[in-house]
Amino acid sequence: MRKLLPIFLIFILISCEDVITPDLPTNEPILVVDAWLTNLNEPQKIVLSKTQDYLDSTISLGVSGASVFVNDDLGNNFEFIEGNRGEYVWTPEDSVSSIGEVGTSFVLNIGYEGKNIVAQSELRRTATIDSVNFVKGGFPVKKSYYAEFWSREPLGLGDAYWIKSYKNGIYQNRLGDIITCLDAGASSEGAEIDGIPFIPPIRRGITRFDSDENGDLKSPFVKGDSLYVEIHSITYEAFDFLNKTSIQINRPGGFGELFAVSLSNVPTNLVVQNDPNFPVLGFFNVSAVHGLGNTLDDEELEKIKLYNRKW
Repeated sequence: MRKLLPIFLIFILISCEDVITPDLPTNEPILVVDAWLTNLNEPQKIVLSKTQDYLDSTISLGVSGASVFVNDDLGNNFEFIEGNRGEYVWTPEDSVSSIGEVGTSFVLNIGYEGKNIVAQSELRRTATIDSVNFVKGGFPVKKSYYAEFWSREPLGLGDAYWIKSYKNGIYQNRLGDIITCLDAGASSEGAEIDGIPFIPPIRRGITRFDSDENGDLKSPFVKGDSLYVEIHSITYEAFDFLNKTSIQINRPGGFGELFAVSLSNVPTNLVVQNDPNFPVLGFFNVSAVHGLGNTLDDEELEKIKLYNRKW
């Protein structure tokens, strides 16, 4: 038996070197609509593209030649003009500084290759950010600076939010950067956390950790760093879409995949009126936005020292 053991081990090692090339099926590209609009006084953009096969490493080109309009319940019509391929833009004018106000309902209309694609959204209220603060701490990195925002969520159940952050002007859109909540911090319907400051996991979620060249965690912020935070109001359907998208993106990998949620297309609010069997992905939402920023400069560092002395 002992003589057979080395031979058995060699057989295992050799067999582990076999290269397996799976014959993956190819699928027809599916239209993807990225239509996340805001009430900010700035150009609003809707992006049309198509899906690619998993092993296709070519650069995906946008979908050109579509007609894109957004109508509201007040009779206004906003035409989105194609600029760069697949990017359709509406630019505010002196007479119309934003796409709408809180309480307005919108309908997206896309005409593409004979298909009439529609979706609906409501511009809901958002929360106001009172401050963005830096805090000195020692866990999990010694002598580090962290950030959090302070905002009291409006009283009344049913609000949904998407919190975005920009570090040194760069939008934080890595894995795990999707921060959403219902009211002041609930993660699902049924939990009532309403009319209070956003709970710590939400207000501190804007702090993200990176590693240095040795793989050790480093301070999330250093002197001179800036942080800008926005709270976007979203519909419950958009909240559900973002949560399910986050689950699809954050895959555990390895053995954990055996127990993970199966990959699937995330439900959309887009409907093809004249062809229900025509597949389309993406989402349409119009948000009210409030933003505020801060910089870890000498003045902010002095505030942190005074706060630490006080306590």
